[in-house]
Parts: sequence; structure tokens; C-alpha cells
Amino acid sequence: MEVPMRKWSDTKFATGDIQELCDVVKSKVEDQTGKVFENYKALFYREENMLVLHYLIKVYVGDDDYLHLWVFQSISTGIFEIGLRGVQQHHKWDDPLKPFDEN
Repeated sequence: MEVPMRKWSDTKFATGDIQELCDVVKSKVEDQTGKVFENYKALFYREENMLVLHYLIKVYVGDDDYLHLWVFQSISTGIFEIGLRGVQQHHKWDDPLKPFDEN
């Protein structure tokens, strides 16, 4: 049986559901970056659906600064889980959302 290749969606505008995912992992993002974000607004995202939903999300954090988050959503053994796989700091508006190594 052939294993399907991972395929990320095109970049889309963030929805309320995407903002909710970001809000769930915000404390982990702040822990990893050592910063507290007053501005924290999801703008764009890409998704990949294998056995687990993965999201790459561009988040505006103020002063022309953006984060790229890698968030996952899964149901493992009947338990719904949302987690943070990684954070990249100091991105710009036009930096493309690309998969990256986890932190």
C-alpha cells in the first residue's frame, strides 16, 4: 500500500476557528518566546490533513512583526488534543508559510 505524500493547502485567510486554535496555544507560544503578546491575531494559514490536522499560521504580534506557528489537532484514543509543534519569530508580512523544524 502506497503512503500518500504530505500536501499542504494553499494559503488562506484565517477564520474564527483558526484564531481559536491560536488562542488555545498562546500561553505555550509566550513560554517558548519568553514574551507576552498584547497583539495576537491570526491572519493566514495553511493546513495539511493526514492522520492529524496540521496548521501553519501567520500571527500578527505588533510593530510589523509576525510569528509562524505550527499547530496540530488530533483525536488520539478518543481524546481531542490541540498542541503547539513549533514557533518561528521575526517574520514579515510577505514571508511565505512553510513547514519548519519543531522547536
